[in-house]
Amino acid sequence: MEPHTPDGTSRSASWIGRWTDPAHRIRRSIDSDAIAWIGPGEWLGQTFTTPGSFTAVCADLVCDGEPRGRWELRDSSGEVLASAVIEVGGFRWDRFAHHLELAEPAAPGDYQVTLSLEAGRVGWRTRTAPAPAFVDDGVSPLPVQGVALRDGVPEPGTRAIGVETVPAPNPVFRAVFDVPDDARDARLTAVGLGYGVFRINGGAVTEDVLEPAQTAYDRTVLHRTYDVTSLLVPGRNTITAELGRGFYAARGANTWGWNLAPWHREPVLLAQLEHLDSAGAVHVISSGPDWEVAAGPTTEDLLYTGETVDATTEMRWERAIVVPPPGGRLRAATAPPVRRTEIRSSQRETTVGDTTVHDFGTILTGRVRCEISGEPGAEVVVRYAEQAAEDGSVRCDNVLAAGEAQVDRYVLGSGPVTWEPQFSYKGFRYLSVQVRGDASVSEVRAVRLATTVERTGSFVCEDETLSWIDAATARTFLNNLHGVPTDTPVYEKNGWTADAHLGTEAVLHHFDLRDSLVKWLDDHVDARDEAGMVPMIVPTPGWGREPDPAWSASMVLIPWNLYWEHGDLALLQRYGDPIRAYADRLLELAEGGLWRGDSWGDWLSPGHWHAPEGPEPTATMMLHRVTTRTAEICHALGLDGEAERYRDAARSIAAAYHAKFFDELSGTYRSPEAGFRQSMNVLPLAFGAVPGYVAGAVGAGLVDDIEERTHGHLDCGAVAAKHLLGVLADVGRADLAVTVATRPDRPGWGIWHRLGMETLMEAWDDTARSHNHYFLGAASAWIQQRVGGLRSTSPGWRTFDIAPVQDDRVTWADVRHVTPHGHAGVSWRRREDNWEFEVEVPEGSVATLRLPGQPPARLPAGRHGLNRPATPGAGR
Repeated sequence: MEPHTPDGTSRSASWIGRWTDPAHRIRRSIDSDAIAWIGPGEWLGQTFTTPGSFTAVCADLVCDGEPRGRWELRDSSGEVLASAVIEVGGFRWDRFAHHLELAEPAAPGDYQVTLSLEAGRVGWRTRTAPAPAFVDDGVSPLPVQGVALRDGVPEPGTRAIGVETVPAPNPVFRAVFDVPDDARDARLTAVGLGYGVFRINGGAVTEDVLEPAQTAYDRTVLHRTYDVTSLLVPGRNTITAELGRGFYAARGANTWGWNLAPWHREPVLLAQLEHLDSAGAVHVISSGPDWEVAAGPTTEDLLYTGETVDATTEMRWERAIVVPPPGGRLRAATAPPVRRTEIRSSQRETTVGDTTVHDFGTILTGRVRCEISGEPGAEVVVRYAEQAAEDGSVRCDNVLAAGEAQVDRYVLGSGPVTWEPQFSYKGFRYLSVQVRGDASVSEVRAVRLATTVERTGSFVCEDETLSWIDAATARTFLNNLHGVPTDTPVYEKNGWTADAHLGTEAVLHHFDLRDSLVKWLDDHVDARDEAGMVPMIVPTPGWGREPDPAWSASMVLIPWNLYWEHGDLALLQRYGDPIRAYADRLLELAEGGLWRGDSWGDWLSPGHWHAPEGPEPTATMMLHRVTTRTAEICHALGLDGEAERYRDAARSIAAAYHAKFFDELSGTYRSPEAGFRQSMNVLPLAFGAVPGYVAGAVGAGLVDDIEERTHGHLDCGAVAAKHLLGVLADVGRADLAVTVATRPDRPGWGIWHRLGMETLMEAWDDTARSHNHYFLGAASAWIQQRVGGLRSTSPGWRTFDIAPVQDDRVTWADVRHVTPHGHAGVSWRRREDNWEFEVEVPEGSVATLRLPGQPPARLPAGRHGLNRPATPGAGR
């Protein structure tokens, strides 16, 4: 941002912030060079002093084995203010995953955190080297001041902790400037971190919300440029920037440690407005020390809780301070933005105690909008949840984050107001409105927030459940696309890598995701460690860096999905080096072709979090998948020597898997501990890793298990569920695939449809916490391609098949897709002895009609009306 002003000089915009009282900035020690270990009967501690009130303390603990202990927060008198059991749990052991939450903020003063152990072994990351020199820039976190303890004796260093203070209000910046009568071609280039809302003369600069999209801000910062010509007026003008915290300045203790991210600072701004006069000279207004800043009306902005707006706030303006840049390279955003896409009225309203509960009839992602009037100081509290409690009330419990989840508050100032929170989004079907004081609330609406991606496909067929699975997958994914593809808009808001690589093939049928996913793949590149390993969540504040081929395979699989969809070799060239580095690192870590490290495995199989067979089978097969796809990518890039190296590695992985898990007696893959598991047979069949001489037996064993033991139900988790239906069809049992997909009871998709849901649940069990989780919809790719019958057979849809399933339960379907060459589609109906087809083939593509018992028919570009005989008995 270095334009030339009318006098010919260059003027750069500066990053600016608001000097924030140390009492309201996080205190943290996040770096470590050692781990302090303790065993039973021992304890570790860290004292600290805080000049401000605080709400939680976070610690970076390391688990060894199955420990059990306790950690406590004490004040200077020794009174225990908060405590928690330390033990092995599903989410609890990673960077800063542990936090102690206070019921009420603790006062400034001296405190001590202690970790004691009853059994096992636990470590506490510690920095033993002297703390680096600290120069206070007014917006950065402050270092921890205190003493590290071991069994009451001081020792050198500082334990890795974070003290979550009560945050400062969000800042508002402004600048006043003059505009000549003939101003034209005005452009505002700006970014507020974490989020920025920009106005000129009170008018909104853009309809985009939640900008910029989340990144690793110490690697990349995204900005946009807006045409603001229509907002300027002759004479005096004012530009304002109200900032939110987002993931850059996140507050509120949470399992993932977003509040302790390495880039964390108070919100900062970079902005530059340019316009031309009649002579063509450039006039520039750049952020700098001449701008003003004030503590704004958003007095609280917590990542997993929500916003509090106090309209009685009196703005006290002061000079902004120039601060160092956030560290990341500045890049123009290219992914589509998030915008308001629907204003929805509630379908039902009920009164529960002193609240009014609004039911919007469907689960969506967004926030409230309402009209408020009344006396100054009255408060309106809005709570959001996907499910109503038994008594009809609305409350969202999130054990992964401190505080009550999904709550917005508005304190009324003078005059009526239309209120909509600005810096957050929630996942919900229900919201409750509670009024405290003399005020009234009306016109309560749900504002849906969604990324403005283009629709590219549709699917519908005779079977309602199959149609529902596909549509629900698309709806749920769109509910989770906000800067990155997230797992849930409620509990985590994380870019879980497996969720996306499982679902990408299915959702690419519905949406043009090229720009969105390229942005996220760039985040993958930013998130890698020195060895090229990708973490489990992208971006990450440091959590989830343990290698896991079942999860972070997104680094390989999503570029391949995009290449297959668009046929653009540049996509593979862009990520070729990171793909190979990632695959090579996984192969280095594998032991004899098997993955023995940590993994989430076939996550959330029915009745389980962790699969009974353990993580090794699924992780090993996903290592095989990564390796074979890397070979295909290398081949596409003309790196045939590299491609053969990865093929050799894949063959070794398949051989090692077969040697360890194949049971000669049953002819299937089995776990020594859990016996036959569907996932252990589905994945090697799906990935071509089964030796040919036993492939028939493995397929038959899978069919027998589904027919005899589970009575037509699946019994696998998210990874295998993506491939199960396709494997059944490949072994000649497409009818059984349709049965599994349409079962009306648990476990399966049909129960969700029968219950009237419009989105997918996180798990097959009725105790699933999230009702807005898309990864179990990955199987809809098979429904589109094999039930609908439209399947690409070469990159970029140069060739594709028309090959619908023949099953008496599905006698018609219609599937459409916008390919790189144009519209492709098929509408078909099967009567007793006849198929009727209406096929559209775009210019530049060739389709092949493939029907059971008939020779393939080539279809050139154009529209085709076809009749073919149906093969009797092809469906069971």
